[in-house]
Amino acid sequence: MEVEPQAPTSETAPHTGTSLINTDAAPIPPTSGPDVPTTSDPAEPSSSTGVKRPYDRSEPSAPLLPMEEVLRRRLTVIQEGDNVLLRLPSDSIKAVVASKQGLVQLGKFGSFPSSQLLGLHYDITYEIAPSEPSGGGEGSSPAPGTNAGGGGEETSQQSERGFGQAKGKKRKKNAAKGKDVAEGGGEGKVNAGWQNVLRPLRRQPLVDAGQVLTTLIDDITETNEFIDDSEEAKQSLLSQEEITELRAQGISAEEIIQRQIERHERFGLKTDFSKEKWRKRKEKKYLQTVHPLAPSSENMVNHYALRNPQAILHLRADTLSQLLVLANIRPHGRYLVVDDTGGLVTASILDRMGCEGRVLTFTEADSPPAWGVLSAMNFGERELECVKWLNWMEADEEYERPPPPPEDDMPSIAASKTLARQRRHNLQVADLNNTRAELHTGNWDGLILATELNPLSVIARLSPYLAGSGIIVAYSPYVQVLAEVLQYTKKDQNYLNANITESWTRTYQVLPGRTHPLMTTSGTGGYLFHATRVFPSAFQPEANQRIAERRQRKKNRTKGKEGDKPSAGSAVEPSESHVAAEDSASSGIEDALNGDD
Repeated sequence: MEVEPQAPTSETAPHTGTSLINTDAAPIPPTSGPDVPTTSDPAEPSSSTGVKRPYDRSEPSAPLLPMEEVLRRRLTVIQEGDNVLLRLPSDSIKAVVASKQGLVQLGKFGSFPSSQLLGLHYDITYEIAPSEPSGGGEGSSPAPGTNAGGGGEETSQQSERGFGQAKGKKRKKNAAKGKDVAEGGGEGKVNAGWQNVLRPLRRQPLVDAGQVLTTLIDDITETNEFIDDSEEAKQSLLSQEEITELRAQGISAEEIIQRQIERHERFGLKTDFSKEKWRKRKEKKYLQTVHPLAPSSENMVNHYALRNPQAILHLRADTLSQLLVLANIRPHGRYLVVDDTGGLVTASILDRMGCEGRVLTFTEADSPPAWGVLSAMNFGERELECVKWLNWMEADEEYERPPPPPEDDMPSIAASKTLARQRRHNLQVADLNNTRAELHTGNWDGLILATELNPLSVIARLSPYLAGSGIIVAYSPYVQVLAEVLQYTKKDQNYLNANITESWTRTYQVLPGRTHPLMTTSGTGGYLFHATRVFPSAFQPEANQRIAERRQRKKNRTKGKEGDKPSAGSAVEPSESHVAAEDSASSGIEDALNGDD
């Protein structure tokens, strides 16, 4: 179906804005640094398919990297402008932005310049440590106001809500003057965190790993019977004042833990397993470390499942993996997606596709979808070129764009601005018409739903655009919603193999001699409906017609003989015997046909 583009005369159009993602309504909006341009050139069209990144990753003249390399770097190396989730020793998550300016402050877990994150690898634990006394090295970052080019740097306290944005005007004003609030209080002092660096953590286990692997439970002779945990016994350990004094002297957390062991009178009575558990508790208390989490679908769904499960409709990692498998997501596929999980399902589809193919999403508002999760996963404009969106009104085949407002009532402006506005409008109209034509052409490979809307109405509206053997997968945290869909599709010949599944998972602790499932787990990860779109044939074989006629004659004969049953010794008419034989044969054919189905 071809859609003729309409001649635009005004700048008003449903598809406006500079990015696919509406970050104003996102749960975790991306951060814009001070170098981010807030307006685009009026002569250049704004992108309607990509996410505005705070920083450009490469020069415009640089050759483009292969898509495989771009996706690999996104999940392995922290680059400038990336949103980073830092896991702290307390297992809490802090969201920051990797940039050349700014100070990441983590409370009792220390602080460090944001530039220290650039170039580091994900999924490695780093220790926050003071830089070498020599100074001037590559690992140290100068404090704002101490050298040329540092006076204009912005010092901001990172927060998950702002993803690295400054919280108040006072901080921005102080940052412009080259000041910062020191950890001890007071203004005008240089924060000691500016001299900290990040380096890989080297743990020193109390027990040799080989010894633990070869040690059996029956060989353990130590017990915790004689260990005294009373308040009197704890007085021999280091007090909080002593620990604070040691930290002020620059003593590392490893040395503090060793001194605690020396002060523990009966530490040697503990078992090897107990010693390791004791050490892990002390590491969470004294270590100043960060663990950057890769922006993968698994890490994001696990993070939101603990932090804000309502934002992703209580979707779980195992359910998400089943959704991708049932939908047969593959590179160069074409999929219709209705996503109300903050873009988590869409981002997972892009990961599985390798950003090669087409994803068409639908939204209720006349604006780009509010995808806070996807915006935090560091997809660039190039990776999001395969994503298009339409609102439900524009997706209707009978939809016609309303005429633009007359130019007579518009204020007089420069001719160059008028031409730029018309060019932008023409590009928006052409992009909208191309997207609608692509939808209405059909032959889509699958329909994936993870929405709060009624899936029955969505499937009835979008399934006609699917190709033969197209897959339909719908997720819902409530089984009754999908039960209605199952009942509807079972009676419709356009759907085959309709079913509802529920995944179940349980986490295990895997340690030498101590492998067992965890005592607590989530109750449910939601339900999945899946079916196959088929096109029933209009051809009816002659055998099926005869079977239908015989079945109808049998029903009519049964109704006619409800009140007149034959006696036990009555003879059977030959015609009736012949009909009975035919009915028996037809029932056998029906059974065979049903068995083939």
